[in-house]
Amino acid sequence: MRHGAALPLLTTTVVAEWVDYNGHMNDAAYALVFSRSLDALLDKIGLEARTRERMSPTVYTMQAMLHYFKEAREGEAVTVAAHVLEHDDKRIRVWLDMSDASGERLAASEQLLLSIARGEGAPRAAPWTFETMAALEALAKAQRDMPHPPEAGAGVAMRRK
Repeated sequence: MRHGAALPLLTTTVVAEWVDYNGHMNDAAYALVFSRSLDALLDKIGLEARTRERMSPTVYTMQAMLHYFKEAREGEAVTVAAHVLEHDDKRIRVWLDMSDASGERLAASEQLLLSIARGEGAPRAAPWTFETMAALEALAKAQRDMPHPPEAGAGVAMRRK
């Protein structure tokens, strides 16, 4: 990963099942692609599927916000990259940007994830493992000079003139 750059996570192609009655990618498909991108992020921070099966750590999504900028159409390649906005001992707030082959922004998702320990009893919030925290620290350090996305932290609102 280059310093000062978003972390590439996933490249996929818009398939027919993701296209809605308006002829472009449907909102649920955007959420699916962002979810799969988060799975790729987990792999990069030491929480790949094998680790989650062998040990008890996982993550729960606590909040998610989607922003739509431009339509994606069937057959179009889309790429998602991540920018870690902040993290602490149990949480990570991440910005995911989706772009087309030319690099134009199609959509974005801001998500808050919580570290969860599964085991005896109910799942509970738990600190990141040492390996995951080290990976998050390294990623945050590499991205510290990236500009903060202007839409980050903004909720849903109707803009008034």
